[in-house]
Amino acid sequence: MAVTPTANDIAVREVLEKLESEFASAANAVANGEFAVWVGSGISRQAPNLGNLIERAFDYIRERAIAAGTAAAYMPALEEALGLAEVEPATVQAQYGQPLAYWPEHDTIIDRLWNKYARVLDIRIAGTAADFILWDAIDIRQAFQDPAPPAAEHLCIAILILEGAVQSIASANWDGFIEAAVDRLSNRVPGVMQVVVDPGQLRGPAGRARLLKFHGCIEHAAREPSAFRRFLTGSYTQIMDWPEKPEFLAMCNAVVGLATAQKTLVLGLSIQDNNLQTLFARAKAAHAWPWPCAPAAPAHIFCEDRIQQGQRDVLRLSYGDAYNENAAAIHEATLLRAWGEKVLIALVLKVLGDKLSALMELTLTALGKGLVAGELEPLLKAVRDDIAELAVPAPGAHNRTDIVNQAITLWSRMLSLFRSGRLPISADAYETLSNSTLNLIATDQNAQAAGLGRLGVALSLLQYGRTTGLWEIHKPVAEDLKSGAITACALRLDGTNRPIFVVKSATEAIALNMNGGFADGNAIILHADDAWHQMVGSGASARRVRSAPGRTGRVGETHVSLGNLLANCGDAATLQQEFVKEMML
Repeated sequence: MAVTPTANDIAVREVLEKLESEFASAANAVANGEFAVWVGSGISRQAPNLGNLIERAFDYIRERAIAAGTAAAYMPALEEALGLAEVEPATVQAQYGQPLAYWPEHDTIIDRLWNKYARVLDIRIAGTAADFILWDAIDIRQAFQDPAPPAAEHLCIAILILEGAVQSIASANWDGFIEAAVDRLSNRVPGVMQVVVDPGQLRGPAGRARLLKFHGCIEHAAREPSAFRRFLTGSYTQIMDWPEKPEFLAMCNAVVGLATAQKTLVLGLSIQDNNLQTLFARAKAAHAWPWPCAPAAPAHIFCEDRIQQGQRDVLRLSYGDAYNENAAAIHEATLLRAWGEKVLIALVLKVLGDKLSALMELTLTALGKGLVAGELEPLLKAVRDDIAELAVPAPGAHNRTDIVNQAITLWSRMLSLFRSGRLPISADAYETLSNSTLNLIATDQNAQAAGLGRLGVALSLLQYGRTTGLWEIHKPVAEDLKSGAITACALRLDGTNRPIFVVKSATEAIALNMNGGFADGNAIILHADDAWHQMVGSGASARRVRSAPGRTGRVGETHVSLGNLLANCGDAATLQQEFVKEMML
């Protein structure tokens, strides 16, 4: 019997296999917008290190506890911090004059305070505000200055938002990484995501998604402390008091509504706090989730190595008496044993692959060739799976952010060349396939009119040549226009790299030619429709043309009309054979 890989060991490709099998209902529900994403600290590794923040607070208190003018106020606080760390003050008193970094007990103190961070923030200093440790001792504003770029998790959440799959996010994190990812990938179009920190913002204009930052936001607090500082929730007292304070009632109701109406994809140890478990209990009282849930997806999916205690509590609250008789089955259906980064990458690949497959089926069914779509679909899935195999950390890295950024660049390049015959306006932005959920893709007339189903056909046929050993496929050899969307090379001794462009019509091909895209004379251009074939068919080969409309001089590029092939090939095998002939690699 094969050993189930741990969350550390599992590969993105293996996560995809889970999303196609035992977690297929959950994956389909995500694609259809049924899941809200609940975000905890585990996906914000670029945020300030918690141990460093604890050390800053400890040393701030320690320095003032030994100063004559402030000892009376700060010595009780230092002793409280040591008590939380289970260290007897008398045993370390001789070290009070040294920074914590030099104490032999440093690691022990940090480790013990790590899981009591909320208690550390609750230490009070006479004559100061209740949040003094966070706002002044730690100086949380300074700690979050100059944030790192968004990581793979944030970028994937942003993609799922732009693709319409994720419409609601609840986050206990203070950082702005998700907002930064959406801002960048949407090319800084305002209003794509509605961010709610102050309950009054619930009444603002809707975006494609709503982010409920129910424990506050450091960027808002730093920018407008008088308005947003009070929403930063971190101390034990604040966490316990949060569901009961009138000023948070509207936000609480929004969170309860989310837990009631949408299933929950849990990333990064979210929903551990008692205040959130209280809200899940309220959601159950409003409208409980059923068990067994089939054919629907489970109400909760945890991206963990094992079910944590706080998550176990949520399952007991959500399913009530049904949990007692079905605990093992509920845990098995709920635990997607993979960390959030891998799950999100796999979900992006699945959503995009399924959308392309759906568009391809719609296109071919309209042509009376629905059976061809069924035979091409495995090839399109193979493209997706091959990409998943590449989703590994860069050498020396511990995350997949580099490969996700590369994939965004290459995907956006391909779609932009297909749609407009030009490179993306912004190298940092993401080209959305369709902002419709998967179940509504048939209603997306713009995606269908753009010929995106035929892009799926092109990728399937290119994969056919690759899997049958006719050619290799690589990323473009350079970033310039003439390097195309991808590079193909015939698997024979005289094979050479040739850039491939996939375009929706002759208009985009002409634009590429006018802008020097075919300057090297060896480009292969796959046309989604039959316009180019009709333009040149009466006077020259549609595959190898000597001159382009409106130009003089020799041009040796190869043009392949998918529209013509689809019109003349009755089955997938003939289509594949004729495509290979037309490619002329």
